[in-house]
Formats: sequence, structure tokens, C-alpha cells
Amino acid sequence: MKEFFENVQKKTARHPLLSCFLAAILLNLFVELLSRRSFISLAVFVGTRPHIFLFNACIIFWSFSLLLLVRRKLFLSAVISVIWLILGIVNFVLLGCRVTPFNGADLRLTKDAMAVAGKYLSWWHLVLLAIAVAALIVALVILFRKLPRSGKKPSYIKSLIFVVFSFMALLGINSVGKSTGVLANQFGNLAQAYQDYGFSYCFANSLINTGISKPGDYSTEVVKEIKKEEIVPEEHVSAPLVVENRPDVVNEQGVAVTEKTPNIIFLQLESFSDPLKYLHMECSEDPIPNFRKLMEQYSSGYLWVPSVGAGTANTEFEVITGMNLDFFGPGEYPYKTVLQKQVSESICFDLKEIGYHAQAIHNNSGTFYDRYTVFSQLGFDTFTSLEYMTGYDTTYMGWAKDEILTEQIAKVLNSTSGADVIYTISVQGHGSYPQEKVLDSPVVQVTGLPTEGETNAMEYYVEQIHEMDTFVGELISYLESRDEETILVMYGDHLPSLNLTEDKLENGDLFQTEYVIWDNMGLARTSRNVEAYQLGAYVMDKAGLKKGTMFRYHQAYLQKTSHTAEEEETYLNDMKILEYDILYGDQDVFEGEMPYEATNLHMGVQPISINRVLLQNKGLYVTGWNYTKNSVIYVNGKAWETNCVSQNLLYAADVKLKEGDNEITVGQVSDDNIVLSVSEPYVLKQEKKDGSGGS
Repeated sequence: MKEFFENVQKKTARHPLLSCFLAAILLNLFVELLSRRSFISLAVFVGTRPHIFLFNACIIFWSFSLLLLVRRKLFLSAVISVIWLILGIVNFVLLGCRVTPFNGADLRLTKDAMAVAGKYLSWWHLVLLAIAVAALIVALVILFRKLPRSGKKPSYIKSLIFVVFSFMALLGINSVGKSTGVLANQFGNLAQAYQDYGFSYCFANSLINTGISKPGDYSTEVVKEIKKEEIVPEEHVSAPLVVENRPDVVNEQGVAVTEKTPNIIFLQLESFSDPLKYLHMECSEDPIPNFRKLMEQYSSGYLWVPSVGAGTANTEFEVITGMNLDFFGPGEYPYKTVLQKQVSESICFDLKEIGYHAQAIHNNSGTFYDRYTVFSQLGFDTFTSLEYMTGYDTTYMGWAKDEILTEQIAKVLNSTSGADVIYTISVQGHGSYPQEKVLDSPVVQVTGLPTEGETNAMEYYVEQIHEMDTFVGELISYLESRDEETILVMYGDHLPSLNLTEDKLENGDLFQTEYVIWDNMGLARTSRNVEAYQLGAYVMDKAGLKKGTMFRYHQAYLQKTSHTAEEEETYLNDMKILEYDILYGDQDVFEGEMPYEATNLHMGVQPISINRVLLQNKGLYVTGWNYTKNSVIYVNGKAWETNCVSQNLLYAADVKLKEGDNEITVGQVSDDNIVLSVSEPYVLKQEKKDGSGGS
């Protein structure tokens, strides 16, 4: 074996660059085959776009140029090959679960992916994965020990010059390709971009290209011109609502606000869609009768969303901020990039100027997509996540059912005396959708699919959205019973990951869900298709509210029902300028200073507090209010394994208090061990060294 590797090294040493390029070609063929999942599709790509294929191979070839810098050339070539193979395999697996290919943004979601892996992979999948990782590590260790080293010391200066030069050459080719239109400047459809421009190029692009690139015509003068000509005035325009004096709410000039402010509730329904519009199957009955009836009676239409099969947070981002994700990096999640440190204009900040309270609700973990920190950058005052809920049921796959959200919305509405803007994110419809039979008697039977596995998966999905539709009906009934004017906006965040294609959909668009705007104020019914980033502006316009830069910008555009190609191009170009200015530029639209500050986000709307602490038989009993299964007892900052007996009682066994252990708190802790909030401390008045006693 050693002689074999030595012969390989000698042969490759004679023509190192040619050997690396051939290896790059082979690897490129493999990752493209995995990406396209078809030999025919691969052949078409290579045959019709050979220049793109070779450019992708050159990207892989550049990674092999690093071999010139080391003596263990065979080992490093093995490592590089394994990395590319892993990238291709991961992309192949992900494309089996969703439409969006593997991209750089996914690397920032590793923690979130680990949290939900159990819902997509069975235990034996996880065992096989662990075995594969262990085998790979062992193999690399063996290769490191067995593969020969080059007897000749590398010429580091020459090699480094070649590595840098080849990298600059790639950048040059990339620049020329974009300027000539051979390569795309932006990926409006990431899945299609991978098909058109290859895996290696698109993945590398997604690693490097984040944020919004500075527009060529960006300047203070241009921003001011856009503000003057393309944004509707902020003054209150005649609204379809009764005007009510609000002397308790004043603007920055101290003038009483006189706008009627109804509650505005956004309900983002996880993977919600209309199965009756799937052309490749039939349902025994209407799975979403409530939603369909609402669409017939209230304003509704199609909603263009930025992703398919995944990407809830990005639909959320567009609706909350009014910003178009097309201008960001490929597959980028702003929650994981710019919003980690930067505050952004949002519907929350804008409506709070006229007295609204901004609240968020999600029946999943508060740490997912870093919402527990990001929501403060978007102006939310409170965030009620699953860690603050009790009494909920879960689906077969372990997701909380949406019926709990009616109670949570009620708690939020009852927690304030003024108007609320509430962003509610559901989770019940989340994948994956099991292909084995898990429902004994589904309410809606599905027929027409080619395999039993596909039928089982679809029936499971349809069952979930049928239950979500029932929840929608219950929520409407509750809101009708309240004596408060309310607008409820409901929509699917994206289509489900069920191998849907455009030819299987009645509307022929994978990036469209549906929305409906219910109200109890008699607003005029309209039918219009809108983008997710236009939805907030559209709703505010119906309420007669002209607030915020991005939202008033969209309101000006939406005043017309049709536009010329030139008008649309201007609209998109100037939108990019505004987004860049707000998040990355000089904030000229705000006269050079960001008017918003991150909020002190309060987790939950009901205070978690301690009434009494009792130490008895080495068990610590804590009584109080609003405890959940995520409540944890802390003694002087040390966590104890806690059992939630009820909403009013927590218990920790085998607690031994040392001298000075007298401060008790209750923390709400996520399943990934992040402390979301901590109660006010309770100080023990009596202590006993034997560990018994209480107060």
C-alpha cells in the first residue's frame, strides 16, 4: 500500500497542476450530479454551459492549489476532496427536504439545525451519521500516518504567489462574468441559480456575498430625492375608520395623536397552503374551509414569499421590515447577520410612534433563529415563546399545535390598555412529514399520489393544516367576542417541503402562498397579489396609517394597480438604495441619524415570580406564579434539576444548601440551555446547616 501511494505521489509530482485540475473536474462532476439528482440534467448542464462548468471546476482547482504550500500533498488533497464531497452530499440531503440548496447561510444556522435534527432524522439515521463521522475521522488519521510526505521542501514564496494570483484571477473572471451577464449579480431564485451557475460558484458566492452591496448611484442627494418624490407623506390621510382622540398619546412635537388605532395582528402560518390547488392529487373534503370562507368574504390574494420549504424567518423579516431580501446575499438570513448588531426600521417601531405596543408570540423555542435577541432590534416590547406556555399538545413530530395561540393572543391583548401590533408565528405545519403511516383515521383522505409513502406524508401534512384551519376559526370567534376593533392578517410563510414543482400547482409558482385580511370594522374588500415586503404597507394603508419610511415607500407604489417595466425597475432600484441607507449606509433618509434604539425585550407577558420557598426533606419547594416545564430553580446562581408540578409549584430534589445559599430565583431555560429570563430574587429568611428548614 505504501508503495502504491508513493507511486501516485511521483506521478502527480510530474504534472501537479494537471493532476489537480483533473481532480477538480471529477469532483465538480460529482457535486453537480448530486445537486441536479439526474445524469441527464448533468449532461445538459455540461453540454449547454461548458464555460460555467469549467469556471466551477476552476474554483475547486483553486482549493487544490493550497497543496503547493505543504509537503503532505496527498493527505491535504484527500482532505480537500472530502470537504467537497461532504458539501455535495449535504446539498443532496437538504434538497430531499426542501427546495433551497445548501448555502453559506446554513452554516450560521448550525445550532438551529441541531435543535430540529431529531424531527427530520430517525434515531437510526443519527446513529449512522455518528458512525460515518467517526469512520471519517479514523480514516483521515490513518491517511495522515500512512501517506508519504514530499521529499522536496516547497518553494513557499513562489507557491504563495501562485495561490494569490490564481485567486485574483478567479475574482477577475467573476467580475467580467457579472458585467457581461454571463454570471448573475443577484440570485432572485436561489434554487434556479444553482441550476444555472453551478454548485461551487453559488456556494462560494453565498459565503462571501452577504449584506447589501453599495448601489452605484448611492448618495445623500439621491436618497433625499427618493424621500421627496417616491414616499407618501407621513401625515394622517383620510382613513376608512372613525377618528378617535387619543390625548394620552403625543408625537415628538407634543401634539396629541388623533388616529384611530385598531389592534393589528399578523398570523404567520407555518407551511400553510391550499391542497385543493395541488393538481397532482385529490382530497376527500376541503382541508381549510374556514380560511377559504374568509378569503371569499375579506381582502385576500397571493403572497410572494422569499423561500420554499424552509426559511420562515426570512418571510418574517420581509413582512416586519418592509425590506426585499433579493438585495441581500444568496440565501442570507438577516436575523443571523446584520440584525445581530444593527437595529432596523420595522412596523413595530413605526406603529409605536402612535401609541401601539409591539408584541411577538411563537409556539416554538425562543432561541430559534436568535429571535430572543433579534426581536429587540426590530422594536418588539415582549416576546412570548414556547418556554412561557403551558397546556399545549404536540404533533406526532413533536411540534406544538397552534390551538394554544388563541389563548396566548388573548393574554397579550389583555396585558395592555392601548392598541397592539402582534406578530404571531405558528409552528404546527412544520416538516418533516413522515412517509410511514402514523394517522389511523385522518379527517381528510388523499388520493392520486404514486406511492404509499408520498400519500402518507401528504395526509399527515393535510391533517396538520386542517387542524390549523380549525384554530383559525376559533381565533376569529374569540376576536369577534372582544369589544376592540381589530385587523387580523393571516398567510402561509412558505410552501411545505413535499417535493412540489410548478407544474403541480394551480398558480404555477412555488414562491406564492395566500393571505387574507379579516377585520371587524367593515373595511372594503379588495383582491390583490402582493410581495411579503409589501404586506405591512398594504395593511397599514387599509387602516389609514401612513407611518415609516419603507412602508410609505411601498404605499406610494401600491397606489397604482399596474406598472410599466420602467416603473418597476425604478421601484426596485430605489428600494435597494433605501435598504442600504437604513442598514449599511449613512441613514440619510433619517437625516443622518438612526431614530430607533433596540428595546429592552421582555420575555413573556405574565410575570414569573416567587411567593414562598420551603426546604423540606432535602427537597426545595418553590411556590409562585406562571411556571412552565422550562422553569428552573436557581440557588445563588446554581441551577437545580427542577420538576414543574403545576403553574404555581416547582420542586427540586436532593438540594443541599450551604451557608450563604439564600437567594432563590426561577429562570426560564430553553431546550438548548439558554436562560431567557430570570425572576426577581427571593431571599431566604432562615437557614439551617443541616439543609432543612425554610421561610
